Amino acid sequence: MRGFSKTMGYLLSGVFLLSWVFVPGKSWAQVSDKFLKEAKTLAKLEDDFFKKRLNNDLKGAYNYQHPDYKEKISIEEFLYFEGRLESDYRNGVMPHISGLMIPSMEHIKKNTVKRDILGFPRPSYYKWFRNPFIKVQRYSLERISISEDGQYAMVKIVLKGRERLNPAQVRGDIQFDMIRPHVDYWEKVDGKWVITVLVDKTSISGAMKTLYFIPNNNDAWVKKEYVHIDPASLLAEPDPERHALNGKH
Repeated sequence: MRGFSKTMGYLLSGVFLLSWVFVPGKSWAQVSDKFLKEAKTLAKLEDDFFKKRLNNDLKGAYNYQHPDYKEKISIEEFLYFEGRLESDYRNGVMPHISGLMIPSMEHIKKNTVKRDILGFPRPSYYKWFRNPFIKVQRYSLERISISEDGQYAMVKIVLKGRERLNPAQVRGDIQFDMIRPHVDYWEKVDGKWVITVLVDKTSISGAMKTLYFIPNNNDAWVKKEYVHIDPASLLAEPDPERHALNGKH
């Protein structure tokens, strides 16, 4: 009886493990390989999107935006505001800021090229932050989180660079290393990953509020279940042994 009970214990344990490892109609191996592939795709897209912004390629950064966003914001508006613009900027917070005048579309289309204080053309710079004394130089990947339905993803990175105190407010040239967390929010539309977030708005107190474009509120993102992949996992390759198991189920 003791041997029989031990055998039954092994069988029950095996049944439990199979019920935990395999998703109905799809093996755990297939699911994990699918998310690993998507994570690798997102890592490459994130790297390219970062380089577009770092190199002030505003047109390249615009190409990553959500198609619904593009319907509301033209490339001229995106260039004029140097890549930092909400889709409802004319009806949102911007017009209510004291002393701020929103230019007309006619003015924007004629003045997408920026000019310095002397009126000479100057290069456009992607606005990572509203603070002009922060210079982003590089980044490190922290984590990629993909929703279980495969439609949404959060790519967490750490921006690194230099920050300078406003020389008009302090004496001397005071600079120090800058390290700030940053999250890019992606959505898959027609099989293509695009950026969903409008802009990160920092209040005077320093609190960060992220405004979403699609699904347009934080709860829609927080309530989803995610598969989290760290940078080390991106180096993994599909396991032949797990693929061998797939043929048996």
